[in-house]
Amino acid sequence: MARNQGPTSDDPTYLRGQASRGSYADDSLPLDAGLTEEDGEDDQPQFRRAKRVPVRRGALPRKTASRVRNLVVFFIVLAALGAAAYETYSFGVHSWRFRVRRDSIELAGEAPNSRALVLQKMYEVVDKNIFQISLAQEKRELEKIPWVETASVIRLWPNHLRVMVKERTPVAFIALGDHVDLIDAEGSLMDIPQGVQTDYSFPVIQGMNENEPLSTRAPRMKTYMRLVRELDGGDGSTQDKVQYSRNLDEVDLSDPDDVKVVARGGSAPILLHLGNEDFLQRFMVFLSNVQKLEQDQGKLESVDLRYGRKVFVNKDLHVAPPPTPPQVAKAEPPPPHAASQHAAQAKKSSSVHRPQKKRK
Repeated sequence: MARNQGPTSDDPTYLRGQASRGSYADDSLPLDAGLTEEDGEDDQPQFRRAKRVPVRRGALPRKTASRVRNLVVFFIVLAALGAAAYETYSFGVHSWRFRVRRDSIELAGEAPNSRALVLQKMYEVVDKNIFQISLAQEKRELEKIPWVETASVIRLWPNHLRVMVKERTPVAFIALGDHVDLIDAEGSLMDIPQGVQTDYSFPVIQGMNENEPLSTRAPRMKTYMRLVRELDGGDGSTQDKVQYSRNLDEVDLSDPDDVKVVARGGSAPILLHLGNEDFLQRFMVFLSNVQKLEQDQGKLESVDLRYGRKVFVNKDLHVAPPPTPPQVAKAEPPPPHAASQHAAQAKKSSSVHRPQKKRK
């Protein structure tokens, strides 16, 4: 019996040979076929499959974590700034360096008539912290002083206050019952300052009382200022203006349609009815005819100049003259250069100091 010389089926070499002869074409073998455990990892590392390494993820996404971190930093900075601001505020409020003293209050500018009252009002803030003083409130309190028209208060480092006031400008005396005050162009009343050297020479306004509101006095004072402007403006015939308002002793503004003045120009002061317009023209008629009227009528007490060339003399002061009175004086129109003729007389009368009405 013939002996089979081929390799046994258990021989690994034989198995490799069989595989090389075309077995790969028919059957699909695994990549590690024919390898033993000893030559698997060290002999063929290129055939190993890479293992996935698991990535550990945080509890929050990366973008959310960045926002949280920025927010935490913001609040930390905000808290630090708040603490610094609180310490600064506490220092500014409680430090003695910012306490107002009497000698740290400065009144700038000239205020001879209101200086004492302004300083008295400002001394109320002595020993207060300069940052806790309301400048707007102090301004309002100062402007309540009759002589103060406008006021301003500013802070100066570290504890100084500078006060600046603008005083009112009086334009006339005003009779209020049993005493006389000063009044400005807007109708504000002012006491005559005590202990202050003044040389006011104003007419005395009649026809208003102390209880009238400012809204009533203001339009009447506009009429008075218009009267003064017209009388001091001249008639245009002379280059030098003559201040005829210096001839006025009293001005009655009780009737807005009939301004009555007590004027000097004749032998004695005379009451004139000037109406509410053409003040200068009517006053020039009076100056041009006063001597003739005194010769014809004797002593003059009142002259009504509201009716053009018809002049009513010595009529009732409180009753308007009738349309055709029995005695009417016909006045001559003022000459073209009446202002130059009366300039010397007006300057002479203005040089005499008018006695002031003082408080009783």
